[in-house]
Amino acid sequence: MLVLRPLSIAVLLGAVASPFSGCLRDRCESALTYVYYEPVYVQPQDFRDSRPVAEVPRPLKNPGKVYVMGKYLLINELKEGIHVFDNTHPDRPLPIAFWKILGNVDMAMRGSYLYADQYTDLLTIDVRDVQCPKLVSRVQTVFSLHGWVDNKGYIAGYRKTEKTETIPCSDSRFDLPWFRGRDGVWVCGDVIGGFSGGLLPPATGIAGSFARFGQWGDYLYCIDRSRLHSFSLADPLHPHKEHSQTVGWEIETIFPWKNRLFIGSEDAVHIFRLDNPAMPNREAVFSHASGCDPVVCDEEHAYVTLHDGTSCNGRLNQLDVLDIRGLPRVSSVRTYPMKHPKGLAVKDNLLFLCDDGLKILDKTQPQNVELLSHVRGIDTYDVIALSSKHILVVGKSGLFQYDVSNPRAPSQISGIPIVP
Repeated sequence: MLVLRPLSIAVLLGAVASPFSGCLRDRCESALTYVYYEPVYVQPQDFRDSRPVAEVPRPLKNPGKVYVMGKYLLINELKEGIHVFDNTHPDRPLPIAFWKILGNVDMAMRGSYLYADQYTDLLTIDVRDVQCPKLVSRVQTVFSLHGWVDNKGYIAGYRKTEKTETIPCSDSRFDLPWFRGRDGVWVCGDVIGGFSGGLLPPATGIAGSFARFGQWGDYLYCIDRSRLHSFSLADPLHPHKEHSQTVGWEIETIFPWKNRLFIGSEDAVHIFRLDNPAMPNREAVFSHASGCDPVVCDEEHAYVTLHDGTSCNGRLNQLDVLDIRGLPRVSSVRTYPMKHPKGLAVKDNLLFLCDDGLKILDKTQPQNVELLSHVRGIDTYDVIALSSKHILVVGKSGLFQYDVSNPRAPSQISGIPIVP
């Protein structure tokens, strides 16, 4: 089982359906048992000697980001590559290729060039011929999502072992759903039985709220665990790293909006101005309770979700609406309690929210958001609004397309299921 980064055991915990009630101090009787997850390592030569190649289509198993490239749908297969679908007819998307890219999770497009991460590196890939992707350039050691351990290599993920440890009530780690040891991660035994062992993909693409890559003008912006990286795309074949700066801890998402970047972290939304796009300037910070958060914006408001069951150790499940009309001043409009919200998208007067399925809300009055419809029975984690009539929803069961021209009665257009 692989995860994105050492501290993101959130992908292992994301499948938990309920809060970590068994790990709270008020439930303490004597001790709690934690299960060990052992690191899986990869050496730089293991992935730098490989090149992207097109293979025959394969089943969707662990989907991550989704990106729309003209008539094509690009769906990341976590740490393995990208599925390519022809979506000319949304009612029957046609699989046409699989781009094998070891260690890939994030992506962005500019013209005919795909920018993709490969563990610590940024790749530029010419995809004018979808059946023959060509590696154009590589920027090495950009991202710090994978820790380096002595001569063992980068941490590429974790696998569950049989080793356990009992933590007494008096231990400061007792009420944590997980904690990091010297060389691995320990997960509360009360939680282990609540998840299937599947991975929770961390994001969807250009219009998705969990994206770690974002574009504005001639620049590509990428975030890792704590830093924001700026790349000039003046020469799209050879991205040039202009600047890196520390944002905060547990940086999760990036959302370009007008001449700003909205960056979600474990305890705040950071807003950066792009007057100098090579070196974004922090304009404002809106702090909130602990909980990893995606954020999206419309002309006047930002919408943020907080959910439990993540590496941020948050226990809140809510939708926050922020007034951003007076930037750099940011104020809270209202907080709405939710069951377990994740990704979201806005289009015109509609807010699409992944929470206990898919919720479609009228946000005309942000202080009194109205629920128009609720699609249940699908486990969702992000949504992309292609238009006010057509959306993509990504979940643990696969990718689904919906006609939302009548937001009170959305209808499914098609689905690409996950094959166990």
